[in-house]
Amino acid sequence: MSEGADDLLIRIIEIAMRVRPDENGRVRLPTERELADVLEVQRPTVRERLTVLETLGFVTRRQGSGTYLSLPNAQVLQFYFEVSLKLGFLSLEQIQKALEMIGMEMAMTAAIDASRDELDQLDQILIKMSDADSIDAFAQCQLDFHLGLARASHNPVVSLIIDGLTSVIRAVMTNRVRMISVVKDSFGRSVASHRTVVQALRDHEPELARMALQECFALWRRESAKISMLYVSE
Repeated sequence: MSEGADDLLIRIIEIAMRVRPDENGRVRLPTERELADVLEVQRPTVRERLTVLETLGFVTRRQGSGTYLSLPNAQVLQFYFEVSLKLGFLSLEQIQKALEMIGMEMAMTAAIDASRDELDQLDQILIKMSDADSIDAFAQCQLDFHLGLARASHNPVVSLIIDGLTSVIRAVMTNRVRMISVVKDSFGRSVASHRTVVQALRDHEPELARMALQECFALWRRESAKISMLYVSE
């Protein structure tokens, strides 16, 4: 029987989904031999595919217990984006543009679905942002704001993507904050623009939330433009 790798991976997950959870709510996959019989492939092929699924975070192997279905995490995405950035397949500018596009959707959805606790957490992040006394601390607050916005959107796909982009977004934020740090009061203006986003979320105004977040990015571009003017004036 000839199967593509993707077909086998999907079929293994489909088989696992038909297994009844145990008393602890865990789904234990059939043995390698059983899977090989059902899939009509050799055991080494099954073992190889299970290794791929484990790497992707879809299964967990427990010595002496078996292989269990698990929720995927963002580690694979993190690795992909980090390596792609280092090898030059992606640029910080491209990541920045993607973050803006995703951010618009997050803001609009969060304006509808965000809970009061999630909005309060965003306010707490803004307080820390106001008190930040270093470039790294301010950049971390900006990253935390976007992570909080992703959670508030209640979209697991968006959350997974943002989690996968975390280390890359941190690089983008740090680079951006370092650039604008030489502009007087740039941090204060950034905090104020983020506060506008949270207020739009509290008012349940999706379009205003989108525009407010868009202004955050536009503000950064204006602050960056001022840097060139500073050097010209010197």
